Parts: sequence; C-alpha cells; structure tokens
Amino acid sequence: MADKKLPEVGSEVEALCSKCKRATVHVIEVIKNDKITKVMCKSCLSSHRFKSPEEAVKVKAAPKKRVAKVPAPPKTREERKWSRLLAQVDVEHPVEYTMKGKYAERDVISHNTFGLGVVLKVLDTTKMSVVFQVGVKTLVQNY
Repeated sequence: MADKKLPEVGSEVEALCSKCKRATVHVIEVIKNDKITKVMCKSCLSSHRFKSPEEAVKVKAAPKKRVAKVPAPPKTREERKWSRLLAQVDVEHPVEYTMKGKYAERDVISHNTFGLGVVLKVLDTTKMSVVFQVGVKTLVQNY
C-alpha cells in the first residue's frame, strides 16, 4: 500500500489563488486538524485560505438555477389601500375621468396619467379625493 504523505508547514502545494484567480503553486502557512487552512501564493505573495484546484472545477460545473420572478405584494400604504379598494368595487366598467363630470364615493375612474382609481371621498362640490396606485390625489369635478 502506498503511504499518503501528510502536508507540512513550509511545503509547496497547488491551490486556487483568490487574487490571481487561477491555480498556482502555494506555500503552506497553517495546518489545523491535519488539513491545510492557510496558504501563501508564490506568484503574488498574498495569503488566503486554502482552496484546492478541484473546488474551482466543482463550482464552475454547477449550473445556476433560474428562479421565476413572483410579483411582489404592494409595498406602500397607498398601494395596499388602492388594492383593497379595487377588490371591493366593480373594476369592469371604469368611468373616463373629465373635470366636467360628477362623481360619487366608490366610483371607479380611469385617469390618463394616474391610471385606474377609486373615489375615496367627495370633499366638496368641486373637489374629490381619489386613490390611485401611486397614491391619493385631489382632483377637480363639476368644473
């Protein structure tokens, strides 16, 4: 049977250099529990933990798995409020917003800039508060 030679501090070993980014000859600096833990590269003279050249092959061979992106839940308070209100009203038939129109609470409107919104509160005869995905906006009505 062939005896396996134990590594010694000061002897040379081939390792993957983290600075050179390739396998080079290194000098063993630290051994713990009969395992090489720290080495010094003879090319760039940097010290780092020991990585065998076989580890680099294993890392490169492992394919990266693609994870399907799941739409994130609404993050802001306004977005959560908008989502909750949309779930409570009929979004199938939104009313196109115009300043001349008259709207009531819980009406679903379609705005050119802000998109789909729900009338939250009629402030007075000419103003209303509407919740959009971007936030709460005050719009004109009966103008």
